[in-house]
Amino acid sequence: MTQREKIVDHVSQMILSLGVKSVRMDDVANSLGMSKRTLYEMFGDKEELLYEGIVRYMDNRYEELSIRAKQFNNMLEILLESVRSLCNNGMSRDVECPFTTNLKKFYPVVHERVQRYHSDRGLKGLQYALDECREEGYLDEHVDIELMARLFLTTVGMLISDKNIILPENISRQEAFGAMVVNFLRGLASQKGL
Repeated sequence: MTQREKIVDHVSQMILSLGVKSVRMDDVANSLGMSKRTLYEMFGDKEELLYEGIVRYMDNRYEELSIRAKQFNNMLEILLESVRSLCNNGMSRDVECPFTTNLKKFYPVVHERVQRYHSDRGLKGLQYALDECREEGYLDEHVDIELMARLFLTTVGMLISDKNIILPENISRQEAFGAMVVNFLRGLASQKGL
């Protein structure tokens, strides 16, 4: 692992434990036993270091999902397990909602870059998964995968982030998300997929 990778890993952990607002270049440098000047020479500015730390965290989560996915027999099972995992873990709202709010408030440029990275990666991942499901015979062969993936991700984004969406009193956002995913997949499913 290179020095840069070690620094990014360390910052990623600092962001998780302290929150994005509390990560200071002085603290990063001191905790790594290096000068602040070295950090600036390597990353240019704090925003770049924060961006790379957040992307590392996201990449690690994607890697964990990939490792868990190997235990399943087909892509449809992987998609359904991913939904169960998201719902059972509260969609990470306890950590990610304040984190996202602070990132957007204090580092809007970084927030925008992270959102774009997350959206691009999520879209590619969902398109790949849906293509695999279609190849395996679980989705209707006439489904426009790109269109459905984009519509789905836009709708999920609104469900998760828009506080003005009113759900029935006894339904959590996680439950609504789970129901939405199941109905989305049923709508795309072939007879085998159903």
